[in-house]
Amino acid sequence: MKKKKIIYLMLPVVILVWGFVFYQLYTYFFSKPSIANQETTYRVNEDEIKRDTFSIVANYRDPFLGAKTSVTNEAIKTNNYTSNKTVTSSKITTDLWPSIEYHGMIKNNNSNKRVGIIKIDSKEFIVKEGDEKYDVKIIQIDKEEIKVRFQKESRTVTK
Repeated sequence: MKKKKIIYLMLPVVILVWGFVFYQLYTYFFSKPSIANQETTYRVNEDEIKRDTFSIVANYRDPFLGAKTSVTNEAIKTNNYTSNKTVTSSKITTDLWPSIEYHGMIKNNNSNKRVGIIKIDSKEFIVKEGDEKYDVKIIQIDKEEIKVRFQKESRTVTK
């Protein structure tokens, strides 16, 4: 007798849940969206829109040629909806040295060959004398310092 009471109580709950599921499916597939019935128009004030201008400074190593490029920017004309403006940028010819850190030297006692550990632009390399990485040529490796050349200019980097 107790099982019949549970069945009589659960049957309306199950019917309500399935009725809600079918109602949701019916409204999803057969009703029209409420946004489609509304027509809205937006007006944009063109005087408030400002055109963004910028210039690209391409002072980086060319990945195909292996040399740094120097960029010459000439006068650029931009149209700002109502008036013409001329933007000029300066000529860039300076080539900056990459950041070079010297971490130490490894020496083979049998052959007296020296290998240095350096970091160029946050990338570590194991180099020997005469190697060239990112246009930086290794001239001499010592215990406390390393001599490097970059675009016909030599410098000494210490630990």
